[in-house]
Amino acid sequence: MKLNKLLLVGLAAFGLMAAGCAKHEVSSTSSAGTHASNTHGASTHAVKSTASKPSTNSVYFAFDSSALDAAGSATLDAYAAWLNAHGGVRVTVEGNCDQRGSREYNLALGQQRADSVKDYLVAHGVSAARVDTVSFGEERPACTGTGAACWAQNRHADIVSR
Repeated sequence: MKLNKLLLVGLAAFGLMAAGCAKHEVSSTSSAGTHASNTHGASTHAVKSTASKPSTNSVYFAFDSSALDAAGSATLDAYAAWLNAHGGVRVTVEGNCDQRGSREYNLALGQQRADSVKDYLVAHGVSAARVDTVSFGEERPACTGTGAACWAQNRHADIVSR
């Protein structure tokens, strides 16, 4: 079952990468129906330096897992593109857990989650020197209640720009 999930996540990530790597030719047509292109004949496909920062900085995880799901991969694809377009930005990935498990176990799991996010960003072109990681384990809960919905909010890694 875990292998099926991993395969599914891998296929989803590959599909997103393949779709994101497609080349798009930029051209326009005048009112007379003639084709216009840039004056130098160079490719107009370039990294957007004005790319906006992704709307979310959190990646969520399943219980007792540091594996990325399709939603997490999509969030990280957007962050990797933004970081690649903004070469001077450094980030810290903060790994977090719900309160189940020992303090030591949750610190280790939070570090694994932060490392998973960093590894994904590095695999997508972000320099490892620009990404630090830290684990807060269960020490910084997003939700202080109990129950599955609350615990799910606490199983995350946040990307913080510095």
